[in-house]
Amino acid sequence: MAKQLKKRPIEKELKFLADFELYGVLMFAGIYFATKFIIDMNFGKNVFKLNWISFYPLLVFSIIVIEGSFYWRNKLRMVRRKKALSNFEIGRIYNKLRWINVILLTAYLLIIIMAFLEKEGLSGIIVGILLYFMAVIEQINYFHIRLSYETVNGGLLVIEPLKKLFTGTGKRSQLRKDIDTYLKG
Repeated sequence: MAKQLKKRPIEKELKFLADFELYGVLMFAGIYFATKFIIDMNFGKNVFKLNWISFYPLLVFSIIVIEGSFYWRNKLRMVRRKKALSNFEIGRIYNKLRWINVILLTAYLLIIIMAFLEKEGLSGIIVGILLYFMAVIEQINYFHIRLSYETVNGGLLVIEPLKKLFTGTGKRSQLRKDIDTYLKG
């Protein structure tokens, strides 16, 4: 028997997505800095010194998620029949952002190589790599295949979207459809 996905009215869904993405960025940043502060327990002159090995992927993740929030907010404005960017305009803007994100994600690979060569702390590298994978997943989720926000009886599905990614059976994300509209002219 097929799983029944929980559906919300489109306006509520778009508002949830737009708001949830921003809350998620704030939550991850808060957890990151709280954890860093607790682990470092460095009350001296370096108390707020950033560890770029772990902070950079958090920054890229946050950028991608904020882009997503603005996308959903624009879609919400469309549904509410307020002034919003057209699908073509969104496709044009996000096509450029997609490539900027790829450059930012690729740059991290150089940072990791340098971290290993410099024999940086393993904990920062591990946290950085985990945050990097989260950023890559968000990039795929927005700009290629929809991976998240599938629920069954109120529970978030995790394995099912990953199966769709690796088997190539996933649906194109709505943002990708807008980019395709722009690319087709």
